[in-house]
Amino acid sequence: MTVGAPPKTFISDLRPGRVATFEATVAHLEAARDVEQRTGATTRVRRGTLRDGTGEITLVLWGREVDLVGEGDSVRIVEGWVKDYKGRPEVSLGRTGKLEKR
Repeated sequence: MTVGAPPKTFISDLRPGRVATFEATVAHLEAARDVEQRTGATTRVRRGTLRDGTGEITLVLWGREVDLVGEGDSVRIVEGWVKDYKGRPEVSLGRTGKLEKR
């Protein structure tokens, strides 16, 4: 480990209500679908599953994000927003998060 490097975060460490940076593999992606926003505009949304050696978490991509990855891609989520959805944690990029293909 490099001196000064932050500790590695794993999916099993993720908790709702926090931002997180971690690496994982895109295990599954559903087809993108159109949803109506509160403003009346329509945007695309796509759900998927991220997996690492410690577990899985649902990934939600919005708008232009839906075409960023494919199944089997290795990714790094930087400052992704973890929230609770129907009793299970899920991660999205929120306003400031980034998705990097590895």
